[in-house]
Amino acid sequence: MQIIREPNTPKEWKDYYQLRWQILRAPLQLDKGSEKDDLEDSAIHRAIIEDNNIVGVGRLHLIDNNNAQIRYMAVKEEFRSKGLGQLMVAEFIQISKKHKISRIILYARKTAIKFYEKYNFSIVKKAYRLRGIQHFLMEKVIND
Repeated sequence: MQIIREPNTPKEWKDYYQLRWQILRAPLQLDKGSEKDDLEDSAIHRAIIEDNNIVGVGRLHLIDNNNAQIRYMAVKEEFRSKGLGQLMVAEFIQISKKHKISRIILYARKTAIKFYEKYNFSIVKKAYRLRGIQHFLMEKVIND
């Protein structure tokens, strides 16, 4: 059974950031530490935990009264295609609604566009390239 919640022990936080780096940064040959930014303390973090192991991670940052941004979403390869990404997106949508956010944005790698489109995110524009990987600004307007 999977549980989704904020990491709450030093070990869980260590594992949370390790998974972020391992999946999102290490393949791009980015340094350890690049998996964090200056918004960590003000963001809403979620980990998907199965059998006391973190298998998925993600972060929501409240930009202002109307907008939030999903960042650093990743699921261990052996746990993909099991609905965990959907669980994370649903959690962030619920949190956004609770905070009366009307729009969620994210920067998706080209390979993740179809995943986010399943949850009614749409491409706004081609954004930037990070180590040769094209990213696209996507948004979802939240209706109550």
